[in-house]
Amino acid sequence: MGIIKTPPSAHPFVAIMFATPEQLQQALGHLTERLGAVWGSGLSYKVTDFTDYYVKEFGDNLQKQFFVFEKPINLEVFNQIKVLTNQLETEIDSIIPCRRVVNIDPGYLTPAKLVLFSTKNFSHRIYTGNSIFAEVTMLYAHGEFVRLPWTYSDYYWEENLNFLYTMRNKIVKIARNNLNHCQNKF
Repeated sequence: MGIIKTPPSAHPFVAIMFATPEQLQQALGHLTERLGAVWGSGLSYKVTDFTDYYVKEFGDNLQKQFFVFEKPINLEVFNQIKVLTNQLETEIDSIIPCRRVVNIDPGYLTPAKLVLFSTKNFSHRIYTGNSIFAEVTMLYAHGEFVRLPWTYSDYYWEENLNFLYTMRNKIVKIARNNLNHCQNKF
């Protein structure tokens, strides 16, 4: 029989789509108030380099950027971050009537995986509470991130992969230091 343990923590991850740098800064400002300091940020890139899916809703000048936050958060409450990001999107989007200007996809990064949260159910998503679903978007196995059938192509772009490897390595280093620190106490 397995023993029920305290839920682990993970570093929050967000992918933000935005039309202007000001909208990005507004979204990041709200997120850092709630999640703490940004620990690392990937490169900004044009969404239409990977898909035309959002053009009708956002226009063709949409940019996207990945961020990881420094402070780990207990996984027990992670689905609440998706509720928060939906509220932020509504607040920021209300500035320009009849048009979306920001999309925030939250999740978390661990040494083993990148998980994203969604309000949409699908075969590979698990219900987590608060009307939120989660999916493992990328696995880390045998020294690399593994693309899954539902992984969006921009997540597998070389620059984004490099960012995810860098952030994963930081998380692993912290975990090893904490383990070594604990072992030195015995």
